[in-house]
Amino acid sequence: MKRLSEFVVKYRLAIVITAVILIALAIIGTVFIVIDGKINSDMLVYLPEDTDTSNGIEFLKKNFDVEGDAFVVVEGKEYDAELSESISRMKNEIEGITQFVWYGDIESIEKFAELFRLDDKIDADGIKAYLRRPINDENGAITGYNYVLLVLFSYSPSTEEAFNVHAQIRAELNGRLGRNVEISGMTALADKVMSETMKEIPLYLIFSFVVVLIILLISTESFFDPIILLVTMGTAIVINMGSNIIFPDVSIISFAASSVLQLGITMDYAIFLLHTYREERRNADPLVAAERALPRTAVNIIAGGLTTIGGFAALYFMRFTIGADLANVIIKGVALSIITVMFVQPCLLVFFDRPSKALSHKKPYVNVEPFVKGVMKGRYVIAVAAILLVVPAFIAQNNVSFSYLKIYEQPKETTSQQALADSLQNQIILAVPLDSPEGNQKEFMAELKQNEKISSVIGAFSVLDMSEEEIKSFLNIDAVASVPVVKTLFRKIDTQEGEKWYTLYLVEIDGDTEDEAAFAAHAHLKTTLDKYFDESYPLGVLTGVADMSQVTPGDFLRVTLISVAIILIIMSILLKSIRKSVLMVALIELAIWLNIGLNTVIGEKINFMIYIIISSVQLGCTVDYAILLSTRFEETKREFSDAKTAMIKASASAFPAISVSASIIVSVCLVIFFVSKNLLVKEMASLMARGAFISYLMVIIVLPCLLIFFKKIKPINAIKNRKENAGGNP
Repeated sequence: MKRLSEFVVKYRLAIVITAVILIALAIIGTVFIVIDGKINSDMLVYLPEDTDTSNGIEFLKKNFDVEGDAFVVVEGKEYDAELSESISRMKNEIEGITQFVWYGDIESIEKFAELFRLDDKIDADGIKAYLRRPINDENGAITGYNYVLLVLFSYSPSTEEAFNVHAQIRAELNGRLGRNVEISGMTALADKVMSETMKEIPLYLIFSFVVVLIILLISTESFFDPIILLVTMGTAIVINMGSNIIFPDVSIISFAASSVLQLGITMDYAIFLLHTYREERRNADPLVAAERALPRTAVNIIAGGLTTIGGFAALYFMRFTIGADLANVIIKGVALSIITVMFVQPCLLVFFDRPSKALSHKKPYVNVEPFVKGVMKGRYVIAVAAILLVVPAFIAQNNVSFSYLKIYEQPKETTSQQALADSLQNQIILAVPLDSPEGNQKEFMAELKQNEKISSVIGAFSVLDMSEEEIKSFLNIDAVASVPVVKTLFRKIDTQEGEKWYTLYLVEIDGDTEDEAAFAAHAHLKTTLDKYFDESYPLGVLTGVADMSQVTPGDFLRVTLISVAIILIIMSILLKSIRKSVLMVALIELAIWLNIGLNTVIGEKINFMIYIIISSVQLGCTVDYAILLSTRFEETKREFSDAKTAMIKASASAFPAISVSASIIVSVCLVIFFVSKNLLVKEMASLMARGAFISYLMVIIVLPCLLIFFKKIKPINAIKNRKENAGGNP
């Protein structure tokens, strides 16, 4: 470390120039990430490969050329030639559309059926009522109609091409025709998450930096020091964002939250080095002070970084791979923060030593010894209370209720188009074999509709009163097979068993994605599919939610156990004490249980993804507090004759650093909470802020009480006195 510090100081100008070049490259990289569509806002693609959602995506993509969707609701008239003309134009001009079904297509089918003398076998009233719905005024009079357009296309939901299909539909129906139009579905959700979150990211960064700047201005010794700290962190954050270009893509959640998380959880490292530099600067010139400061703090910086990395590394073991996505970005960010603090910050401290000294001021001093003495007096009560909290906290966090893909609050006032589009959010696209070993398609549809939440089942057999064999015979007629709607509903696919016909359904389930009754309806759908078909391929938001609910419990347990194990190993090596490491990790785990359990107490759901990652995030971010206090206690117990005095001094010494670190994390997360409209991001920020505060209280109140019970102290001075007294002075 001494050689490293000498190298850094000697080549400080070259290091700063290199950092500037890397920042420029990172900015270019960030622009390319955005332009090239390498930010993914489709949460469903992170599900394991063996889930219904993943199988549905793969099957529909390969065999029906379907990846993205648009359930479009547009206002119109009863007989709307203008809308019909506009839809014909979109079918011909918008690239990537593979299926497009609307009310006019059903009329075409009826006319087609007359040619083949099948009109007695056609009953299109149900599907026509689905595709065109009356708009009623307060008195019940019909004032117009909402047309439902079912659009499927060959672009993945979270791609610029898919978003562009939506944009062209809006431009045609709203821009050209001036009609009210709303779109729902997987692509619409991904589009909204992408557009809204990208707007918010600059606000996250600006407000976070302002809040951190205020905290640092108060807690540092110079008005210029916060600038050095923020430039150091800003360098690491910008390089981290730009270096995400090395990944095939990065989730919008990771892209949006990683910067502020990186700022909050790694600012400690820069603060540690700054304080040490200031101590050395009192007795040495800037160059010597920088050379001495880095070796003194490098071990603490690396230790803190390793524990944080250890906590996030557990996310790699999640089956829901967004954990690995977040881990990729955060771990890289923590590593870059360590490198930036150890290489760039010493150079900045030397370069800007004069303005820092010129702008020095007295920082506020808070005497916390009376508070710590009070904690020591009540140590027995505090320790017992903490132990008694373990069981109820565990039970509370184990009974928390989940939300899944509820990402934005519904507006209080909606148009009829918006209300209908929202109700279509739970549409499930379903591909099944034409032949059923346990019955026929009509029986399957009838059994599905036995659940009152399944409001409609749209497919060929909801229109045609024909047997499967009769339909197959007609499908072999080229004139029939070439009809657009027929091509949408049927495909002949080569399988291991030979050629096989499949048909598509659209199943509408009432309720939103957080509705328990909708979950029950989806379970009924799954049971019925398993009864009638050997294979089935459902795809939709609710199917994704159902898969997520199956993955969540195992992922949470896996992440918790692995993050605890990794951090225990790291801390045991650093502290050279397994028992002490277990004590500190257990205390932070109690803080995590209390944090999650509070949602049970107040009756609020927690997003399943936040539930999974919060344990590793909170543990990795706040275990540093416990390490710092324990290390200070080890130092002070050598100087004082009793445990209480040693702990009072250790707590008073560690309190400022722990308080500044916790206040930065809490403040940054609160900024995100108040700025963001994304419910997932808001919830992650809220739980991180609350979790950091609870961990902070645990470390400054509970940990001191437990540490002095942990081991009888035999300070060096006390042992020496005892030996002298044994020589004749009892």
